[in-house]
Amino acid sequence: MTAPAAGADPTTTGSRDGAPSILRDLLLASRPLSWVNTALPFLAAAFEVERSITLLVVLGTVYFLVPYNLLMYGVNDIFDYASDLANPRKRSLEGGLVPPDRRRATWVAIGVTNLPFLAVLVVLAPVAGWLAVLVAALAAVVYSAPPLRTKVRPFLDSITSSSHFVLPAVAGFLVTGLPVADLPWVVLGGFFAWGIASHALGAIQDVEYDRAAGIGSIATALGARPTAVIALVGYSLAVVAAVSLGGAGIVAGAALATYLLLPLAVLLDPQEAQARRAWRSFLGLNLLVGFVVTQLLLIHWGIVPGRPESLVVALAVAGSGVAVVSLAANEVALHRSRRSALAGIRPGARLPRLTVVIPCRDEAANLPSVLQALAAQDHPDLTVLVVDDGSTDDSAELARAELDRLELDPSRAAVMDAGPKPPGWAGKSWACARGAEAATTDHLLFLDADTIPQPRGIRILHEMALGSGAGLVSGVSAYAMPTLAEQALVPSFPMTIFGWLPLWAHVATGGHARRLAFAYGPLLLAERSAYEASGGHGSAPGSQREDLDLAKTFAAAGHEVRIVAASDLAATRHYPGGVGAVRAWRRVALSYVGDTFTGVLATLAAGVVCWILPLVAVPVALGSGDDGLVSAAWASLAALVGFRVALALAEHQPLASILWHPLTVGATMLGQLASLADGVRGAAPIWRGRPYEARTS
Repeated sequence: MTAPAAGADPTTTGSRDGAPSILRDLLLASRPLSWVNTALPFLAAAFEVERSITLLVVLGTVYFLVPYNLLMYGVNDIFDYASDLANPRKRSLEGGLVPPDRRRATWVAIGVTNLPFLAVLVVLAPVAGWLAVLVAALAAVVYSAPPLRTKVRPFLDSITSSSHFVLPAVAGFLVTGLPVADLPWVVLGGFFAWGIASHALGAIQDVEYDRAAGIGSIATALGARPTAVIALVGYSLAVVAAVSLGGAGIVAGAALATYLLLPLAVLLDPQEAQARRAWRSFLGLNLLVGFVVTQLLLIHWGIVPGRPESLVVALAVAGSGVAVVSLAANEVALHRSRRSALAGIRPGARLPRLTVVIPCRDEAANLPSVLQALAAQDHPDLTVLVVDDGSTDDSAELARAELDRLELDPSRAAVMDAGPKPPGWAGKSWACARGAEAATTDHLLFLDADTIPQPRGIRILHEMALGSGAGLVSGVSAYAMPTLAEQALVPSFPMTIFGWLPLWAHVATGGHARRLAFAYGPLLLAERSAYEASGGHGSAPGSQREDLDLAKTFAAAGHEVRIVAASDLAATRHYPGGVGAVRAWRRVALSYVGDTFTGVLATLAAGVVCWILPLVAVPVALGSGDDGLVSAAWASLAALVGFRVALALAEHQPLASILWHPLTVGATMLGQLASLADGVRGAAPIWRGRPYEARTS
């Protein structure tokens, strides 16, 4: 939460904001990210008994979706406002913050949303059912309200918290008439263990805040590592309970096993940053695992066909289809973005001065080529500035020698030392910031040392920046793949960018939406005033994904961020050799998906669905003897091949690279798994021989 202005009374902030702000606070107080955790258990349990959508099923699901969460978390925020002020997770989708002057409004909202549902359920549901609902509501209140306040009583806090998710499931069974003796105790026991583990995991990240506020919890009593052990045991019991059911339970157990990564990460690195990473991963994992469990339930209920071969083919068709549609949408959007930018150029307009900043660390192999390419540019007023960031080879000396050999004007071409990297800065961001500070032009082009622009490339990119008026313009350059190893392993990067990322959505929103903002690091052209106003590279100095964070910073400051097609304007040899490509995935996979384990797991799952299943769908379908499945499987394979061919042609890739597809995907997943393993053990990614000092926020 933003701190109140000096002299302001924190107990009255927001009282002047009006009804929209009150409604927003009430919405946040209900923890939208937790709605599915209470509503889905009720719905699944009720539907298991009824096998139809009845009035009671609808009423109970709606109640446990929002009113129940507003009751549980609204009461929590009412009684914990003072301590929550110091907790940065509040005022977000993870939690609201209810000022004292809004307590009455919160109580009224809780009553208005809860009492009608409770009254109707008492009238319509069996006695055991409405008693279960009332017990769930009572447990939600006593968790935070005096005198019991079980949330501040170590161990009881985890038990009570788990009941908030298990009791809706119990209510679902009983409301629809299932006898108490017939409750599925193994399922409920595993769910209860999962709930205890999840609360324990969440308590770890708040240890310092809770201790400062004098609030007890299982984590303040035991410490981070012992609490993580309890979470690990709880998740393990949940896995065992699922697997013991056999059949679909084994698949559910495999999905639940991914939760084991979270407490394991804290055990290996019990720092606050790691605990927060684990918790962010937990929030995403709920959606990912919840999706899997939901599909299993749909198959169990017969709503979705349960034949394995049908599922494989259906996923293959969906995955390859998504890739094809995404590629088409992205290519069209990037080329339209380019055309509209060039259309904005005034006839006869002269290009202003431009400084090309080349961040450099151990780039002796690449600098001669890029400097020669810059000397051949047809831009009328170009200054070149190589910024050496502590190279351990002879990069700086070689760059100076090459500039002398090219006989470039010393006032227009120079090499500078970035100086000692301050704590908390990533090397590339520091070099870029130092170069921007030294430059004297109104426009800056940050060019990677492994990116070779065509003679007209920089001029056209600069024209697009002027024509669009954007504060930041980046061009998606071609991926250079001169060796067989690179042709085998590098294509997965453009496959991911064009096959999955919604670049089209960024273009469609005019490049102003912060959450959709995207930039491509090797070729970034910034308008100086926008760069300085947004904070430039200093806005996220330790970022492991400085291009994306720079784009988000520009968009947040109100400057347009434009991305354009540039495969004909420049080529980047990102990762020389096959080993370099795998190591690159190890370095970037975790940071570029928001620094969460869930992001990497989702990426791996998407890789299986989009890139692998179309290869295996045909033999699987042929084995089924179903002509319809065979046709669909061949269609998915054709779509995958079409995607690879179209991508290669559009992005100037060797067509021979398509033949390496299985190796491309397999090696990529190894690199992504290595990134996941590094994240779990708390190891910082390495760039040019130096670890990053800060994690992506």
